[in-house]
Amino acid sequence: MITSPPPLSLPLPATSAPRVRVRQTEGGHAVEPVLDETLDLDEFRIRFVGAFGTTEQIIAEALFQQVVNALHPDPKKLLDAATNLVLALLHRIGPRDELEAMLASQMIVAHVAAMDASRRALHVEQTAGGRAAYLGLMRKLMTLFTAQMDALNRHRGKGTTQKIVIERVLVAPGAQAIVGAVANGGPGDGG
Repeated sequence: MITSPPPLSLPLPATSAPRVRVRQTEGGHAVEPVLDETLDLDEFRIRFVGAFGTTEQIIAEALFQQVVNALHPDPKKLLDAATNLVLALLHRIGPRDELEAMLASQMIVAHVAAMDASRRALHVEQTAGGRAAYLGLMRKLMTLFTAQMDALNRHRGKGTTQKIVIERVLVAPGAQAIVGAVANGGPGDGG
């Protein structure tokens, strides 16, 4: 019998991500909070604006609308799953301020676009030219995502550190030293 490994244990945030429901209206759609027995409207608002690293509801709502519109430009196709994915990812990234929230929103859009480009590239009916174009786009989007992660880490003070090794080299008087890498070219290298 094959047993599955134990689930990964990630540190959980102090609170869970807020959840929303998308309801169709005559004018398109409405996004409404999902409240359960442990969550009231005030607590939802705190978690919602907190997911965007702000205390300003207008900023959180605008950023949320921008991300949702970028992922689903057709409001008639807006789904609960997509809107809740945005909120859950933002909640897990945990922006500490509005700048980090803007960057996190861009990271989510870049990730989804990269996944869409890869889906299109690997579609069974894709032409060779189309596959090459989508793979190139996917590579650019993944590079962008990595650059965005680096920018977020630098903003948080977690930038990459360079390791410098200083070694002592003693050269006796009259001797010669070479600084740098030395490679032996092998037979026939003129030496």
